[in-house]
Parts: sequence; structure tokens; C-alpha cells
Amino acid sequence: MLGLAIRRTFTPSTAGLITASSVFAASQRVASSVVLQKARLSTAKESGVVGTPLPTLEIDAFKRSQAFKRPISPHLFIYQPQLTWYLSMFHRITGAAVGAALYGGAIWYVFFPFTSAAAAAYVASFPWIVKFVAKSAIALPLAFHSFNGLRHLMWDTASKYGLSLKGVYSTGYAVLGATAVVGFGYALLY
Repeated sequence: MLGLAIRRTFTPSTAGLITASSVFAASQRVASSVVLQKARLSTAKESGVVGTPLPTLEIDAFKRSQAFKRPISPHLFIYQPQLTWYLSMFHRITGAAVGAALYGGAIWYVFFPFTSAAAAAYVASFPWIVKFVAKSAIALPLAFHSFNGLRHLMWDTASKYGLSLKGVYSTGYAVLGATAVVGFGYALLY
């Protein structure tokens, strides 16, 4: 805490030296926080109930920002779309979707057990386009999440190619291409 409170001055006469006033101010802040913590502990012990909420200052940051007519924090839509944050967002979404589908399928099987022959006969009765769309909806997220996961594992090795800006974009496009080929390839099978 003391290291965060100390300010340095960079004037020609005191280049890099810590001024006495900043050290004194920092020591006062540390001392006052220690006294405040002891007061809170003694108040909690005296009240007989440990964990009693202490009174706090009621400051609503949003109301204060509105009063000063400050802008709200920028949202994603003001930025130029980039491949990096699209792939990151889709990796999280596909991970949640694949996990939910696997757990949902397992729970469904517990309550409604079926044989693989019955499932295959049921799926075979669908028109071709319905099967293609359904298999694409399963294969594309699974392929994307798998390939993008391998891309992240490559980054964990700290390879020079994968962590450069050019490498990030080229591996991103490679993930999208492999996802399309493998995902639609699985959807077209059978």
C-alpha cells in the first residue's frame, strides 16, 4: 500500500528522488487506514455481532457521472470490428453451446433412453435439407471450438509466429477455413 501511495517528482533538481512531503503524506494515509481498520474491528466486537455491516458512503457513480454530464463508457459498437474479438466471443459462445448440448443430451438420455437404431431410423425419415441444417448446427460450433482451442494451445507455447499480429490474423483465418471445411464436410456425410 505504501508503494502505491508514494509519488515521485521528476524535476531537474530532484530527478527520481522521493520527496519528503510525499513520504509524509503516504505514511499518514497508511496510519489513518490502520486506525480505521482497528475502529471497525472494535465497533464490530462491541456490538456483540461480528460481521455487522458498517455505515458506508452512499455514492452512486452513475448518478455522479450524470450530474457532471460525463459520457458513459464506450460500447463495442463504436469500435471497428476486428477478427480477434469476434473469434474470442465466438469461442466462448461455442464452448457454452457445446457444453450445454452435451450435458443436455446426457440428461435427456437419462430420462428418455433410446437405442441408436431407433435414433438412426428417426433421423433417416427427415428430408435432406433438414438433416444438413441440423448436422451443420452441431458440426460447425464443435469444429470451430476445437480448432480455436488448438490455436490457443499454440499461443500457450509462446511461438513467435502465433503471437505476432500477422500470426494472430493468419491463424484466425486458418481456423475459420478449417471450421468451414470440416464442419460442412461432416454435415454432408451420409
